[in-house]
Amino acid sequence: MVSWREVAAEFAGTALLLLLVVSAIVAGFAPGSPLVETVPNEDLRRLLTGVLTATSAALIVYSPLGRISGGHLNPSVTTAFWVLGKMTSGSALKYSAAQVAGAITGALGALLVWGGAAASVRVGATVPRLGGVATALVAEAVMTFLLLTLILTFVDRPRLMPYTAAASASLVAVLVFTESPVSGTSLNPARSIGPALVGAVWTGLWVYLVAPLLGALTAALLHRRLWGTVACAKLMHDDTYPCHFLNCAYTPPGDRIRRPVRTRSSALSSILLRIGRWRPGARHHRSRGEHRR
Repeated sequence: MVSWREVAAEFAGTALLLLLVVSAIVAGFAPGSPLVETVPNEDLRRLLTGVLTATSAALIVYSPLGRISGGHLNPSVTTAFWVLGKMTSGSALKYSAAQVAGAITGALGALLVWGGAAASVRVGATVPRLGGVATALVAEAVMTFLLLTLILTFVDRPRLMPYTAAASASLVAVLVFTESPVSGTSLNPARSIGPALVGAVWTGLWVYLVAPLLGALTAALLHRRLWGTVACAKLMHDDTYPCHFLNCAYTPPGDRIRRPVRTRSSALSSILLRIGRWRPGARHHRSRGEHRR
């Protein structure tokens, strides 16, 4: 089970990611930015922004923060690993809460650092653009499906696992460049919630809550149907940092954390035990006493 050390690392990693993402958007699109004046071509600046944001995410995954927490930085990623049995429901909720809190903190930090420049780009908020809400919904779901399929494929293979973050960053950079005019390329509910709350931009926010989770669920269910589960819930497994996810295939068998299995017989025994402790009339007498009081 994940501890508060992993949750804190996930919070810090997501906060740092949002600070860097919003900073990259400010550099690439805020009026008066030196990059805007130096590189007038918007397509080229969008490519640079995609490379910067994707590289930032990869560096966080490879950093001690990412090696401790697993570097999810995204409720969609956490949801996929939960579906595949690598996290308990409680651990997944803690991670998702930490990611959202981290995203809000990172967006606030960017606003404090960049002030009016950050406000001019709506603190990096994602909103449906070309094609409207329906197109953005489909695009976000498909992109997140592709991202999670790549992550699960790499994490599941020992030779590819060390390159998971680099491969994901390459894909995200391409998606930001090609798809950003449609939806802003969120792929991450927390990444959209943070700027939306800080910048008070609510347009189409539900799209970025529903579509990435839908894409992640589809990828996870497909992977489960094909392979059963996944080796580990860390994007970068490092033996220096103990893995607290369930049944990690990269951890020696004796050190793995296993989910307690509640069989039908144990569940039946629990029910029979409760029946054995129940005394007819006990509840009736207790209610009478309460009535008298």
